[in-house]
Amino acid sequence: KSKTKTTMGKPKVRPPSKVDSLTFPVFGLTWYGAPSSPTNNDGCSVIAYCGGGGSAKTGVGNKIVVTVTSDNNDGVGNSSVDDAGGNNNTAQQQQQQQYSSSPSTVPSTTRQILISTGEALCFGVHAFRPYNDSLNMVRLLACVGDDILLYGIPLSRKIITDNIEHSEGADTYVAEEEKVEEATLLAKTSVGKGYGANVATYSACHVPPNLLHFVAVGCENGTLVNFQLTQTKDEQSPSSLPFEFTKVSECQGHTKAICAINFHPRGTQLLSSAKDGTARIFDARNGAPLAVLKCEVHDPAGPAPVAPDPTKAKTRDPRMMRRAPQILVRGCAYGDLEGRVVYAVASGKRGPAYLTRWRTVVPSHRAPPASSSGGPPGAPPSSFAPAPTATTTPSFQREYRIQCSPVPVSATSLSSDGTLLALGSVEGSISLYDLEKRSVVKQFSEVHDLPVTCMASRPVPSALMMPGEAEGGVNFDAVSASADNRFGRYTLQKRSRIKTVKPPRSARRKSALEVYLWELMRIPLLLVVLLAIVAVRDTMDICSEEFGFSTLVMDSGASARHCLYREVLWAEESKVSFVPQ
Repeated sequence: KSKTKTTMGKPKVRPPSKVDSLTFPVFGLTWYGAPSSPTNNDGCSVIAYCGGGGSAKTGVGNKIVVTVTSDNNDGVGNSSVDDAGGNNNTAQQQQQQQYSSSPSTVPSTTRQILISTGEALCFGVHAFRPYNDSLNMVRLLACVGDDILLYGIPLSRKIITDNIEHSEGADTYVAEEEKVEEATLLAKTSVGKGYGANVATYSACHVPPNLLHFVAVGCENGTLVNFQLTQTKDEQSPSSLPFEFTKVSECQGHTKAICAINFHPRGTQLLSSAKDGTARIFDARNGAPLAVLKCEVHDPAGPAPVAPDPTKAKTRDPRMMRRAPQILVRGCAYGDLEGRVVYAVASGKRGPAYLTRWRTVVPSHRAPPASSSGGPPGAPPSSFAPAPTATTTPSFQREYRIQCSPVPVSATSLSSDGTLLALGSVEGSISLYDLEKRSVVKQFSEVHDLPVTCMASRPVPSALMMPGEAEGGVNFDAVSASADNRFGRYTLQKRSRIKTVKPPRSARRKSALEVYLWELMRIPLLLVVLLAIVAVRDTMDICSEEFGFSTLVMDSGASARHCLYREVLWAEESKVSFVPQ
């Protein structure tokens, strides 16, 4: 059912869901989170979105906005592993003494960080945090033109000291200035000239004895470029960055722009979907194709559409010939921790969208062995070590294909627990689709004026609360953005867990006319009240017998009325006498 009302062009979403206005169009969105814990005050919620007004120098500033909500740890790092590789238990013990055992009592702070991308637009962002993080930073991958940038987002608000050079006339001196630590550029590389980086993702893979960090980038030309993220060897160089990207492989197969990519939960396999109507699986270590999943957008109960025959066309002009409808696979994801279930959402330029689910026939947690050449030149030998036994190329069996939206879908995102699928349509509507029930459980109609450009689902299960949710009383399930300068947050909750206390109604300020009438009628009203008091007193003294119960019953109050009128309120002339002094 629709939970959205539109008033004068502005959507009104029923609380606790909400839609906020932004200052620029948004094209990429990511959401990373870690739940709050009473034993390790390391919870965070990081939402980053990117966009801008274009590539012209005079256009609206292109930027990335990062909103960080973290537990208030007063700038103390809480990573599980310190720089030397040992356990960092000192900070955890201090926090256990500071806060109670309930995670809802841990305070949180929210701050916003702006990252300018210059004249280039950023079309995709992806936030993550490595397992062995020693920087106490959330990493942010940004797809800016043909470049891929890695930023470090500090979780806590830190004051750093920097040496600033000042000049006064002919004299130059260096002074120390304090400033708040912002985003730090950690690594930068190019995916290839003219490739056009669209989306990026990260995965950590344990290849004994090392833990390797892989980054995959999906490009506009249909190429997947895979990198390995390592620390910079030449740390003494002042121009070098702390980390560097080493190109591992390129995956070829897609013929059109890539829309979504995801790493296998327990391996180096890479799942991707594109505008060519397919979802594909590659081995990220050597770029070998492993499987092709073809998507369809016709009614499963009806016959398959017949492809047009070019030999029967009335004209030979390719511009006038009938073509097969283009299928856009907007989203793909692994549906379980074993990587045995694959979901894909596809739609045409018009008509309904369909959700397809595949299941592996052969377990796909291991990739085929690498080639005898050991991989591309310059690649780390540990990441291309041959597998001890040969494996079979995984094959997939389609379990079902079902309609999930009556209109084409432009953005998708799967929740971390694999139960809720967030869908954004070309009409600007948002649908929360339950994969177990195979139906839409909540819909927000036309919250955006333009097609939804990006979606992000909740990064942790709803049973776990992230920083800021205990104070707000709402666990949001998905967020969305579009080129209409709007950012929405949606939840399955009907109301907030916190009951709002209505403030006391303040006294209404009286108008000038009301004040004038009150001053004018105040004395007459006072005289009327005094006369009423005197009349009541005389009635009790003079007409006490007439107002008795037995008298009122006998004559139905006639004597009491006569006494009140003749003796108290009005006296006859014969009874009025003036005694001269």
